[in-house]
Amino acid sequence: MKARLHFSPLHYFHPLERLKRKRKHCLATMKLPLLLEQLLKEPLPTFEDLAKDGEYIVLDIETTGLNSEKDIILSMGWVEISGGRVDLASAHHIYINDDSQINPETAVINHITPQMLAAGVSIHDAMMTFFEAAQGKYIVAHGCIVEENFMKQYLINHYHFHDLPLIWLDTLRLEKSMEKAINQHENIDLTLGSTRTRYGLPEYNS
Repeated sequence: MKARLHFSPLHYFHPLERLKRKRKHCLATMKLPLLLEQLLKEPLPTFEDLAKDGEYIVLDIETTGLNSEKDIILSMGWVEISGGRVDLASAHHIYINDDSQINPETAVINHITPQMLAAGVSIHDAMMTFFEAAQGKYIVAHGCIVEENFMKQYLINHYHFHDLPLIWLDTLRLEKSMEKAINQHENIDLTLGSTRTRYGLPEYNS
């Protein structure tokens, strides 16, 4: 049985309450595409909701670098989690067809060639496909600052606003918190590959 949490003045400063106010402001002051408007109208979790009952979409992007103002997204991939289970049938991967050239070093690191990108879609179509899949879900990423910054840059370039108040869950930060919680004396490899191995998750082709 879940304990009931009654609203108090302190809840005003809770991240969820701040996010709710940001969403209300965006909807009132910005002209948004329908998919983005629908995302912001989705109900936020309450203080009583359990994480295991949530719907999630796990996002991973490949880029030419970490500077979202200068670098570009090469590909986007995601999979949904529902009822505590990864829905492999929902897995989706998209190459981005951009006019910019990728250098050989980037191709080696990401295993993405110009030929692959030539068969891709525009960044706008890729983002809209993702936003449609993300309806009613919380976005999960490992070191989500990268995904978040590139998404913000897309919004700036296409709609001239700087932020979309969505819920992001960062598995890198969660792993760091758990490492401290169990008082680890050794440094733990927090890269995505090593984290996946610790939880017995299968390898995948990025």
